[in-house]
Amino acid sequence: MTALDRDMIERVKTYKRRRRSSASTYQDRPTLAFIVHSFNRIANIEQLIGGLRGLGEHELIVCEDGSLDGSHEKWMSYLDRPNDFLIHSNDLHEIRILDRAIRFARSDIVCLVQDDDLIPRETGWLEAALGDFTDHPGLAILGGFQGYGSFDPDPAKAKRIWGGDRFRFVHHVNIGPYFIRRRHYELLGGWEYSFSEVGEPGICADNELCLRAWMNGYQVGYRFVPFKGPSGHYPADGGTVLFSNETRVRNAVRNSDTIFRTYGPYAQQIDRLVEDANAALRSPPPDGEVAANP
Repeated sequence: MTALDRDMIERVKTYKRRRRSSASTYQDRPTLAFIVHSFNRIANIEQLIGGLRGLGEHELIVCEDGSLDGSHEKWMSYLDRPNDFLIHSNDLHEIRILDRAIRFARSDIVCLVQDDDLIPRETGWLEAALGDFTDHPGLAILGGFQGYGSFDPDPAKAKRIWGGDRFRFVHHVNIGPYFIRRRHYELLGGWEYSFSEVGEPGICADNELCLRAWMNGYQVGYRFVPFKGPSGHYPADGGTVLFSNETRVRNAVRNSDTIFRTYGPYAQQIDRLVEDANAALRSPPPDGEVAANP
């Protein structure tokens, strides 16, 4: 066995002393984990890290999925806190690598972030989201990009909700931000792997998990957060559009068909579950209680 040289031993000791003196300490059970899927978006890393750091001492898990633009090295230069983690993979794409990251996290709630997202610098949106999970124990998923007030997975046909800072229950939501109660994710079995092959975009996987949540006794909520810019704004240069648009379109059509076959027979049941949940939000609380969402 090759022994470590004296210089390396001293470097390690110095490093350990510096970490012990740091104000950042490791959290065995953090409240929240941000999970970032990163693929060739090096120009947005500083904005992402600056925004996420400003939200507090939360767990940060970066899924660096085989970028060619130096993203791996740039992330490594920033991930220096005890609850920072880098998962390296080789172009597995979102379904498979995010599943690993969600199961790796130690927080109660995870928030999925995409590498082209813009993180708001004020913190009210995050405080409200965490409050929603506290107020609604059955809430499994909370979206902040687009919500849908009808069963159809096709954004061109569905009743789309885009904007508004009040909380409501919806049929399904899109990623960015996409909060998940980790325990519910595991009980539901995670993403539907058949929605993409390795390296392909898993279009509609976020919608399908929401519908599955309703069918299993959980709830899905929506409260707009401007991760993509103001409501109604959607950038046309997302990674799946730039790198694999034909596959994206093909998977969207196929996965929408799968959703219709699987959940179409239960569409009215899901409608009722969403309607009843929203009706309960509007109902006055029993005597002596205070409404959670006035």
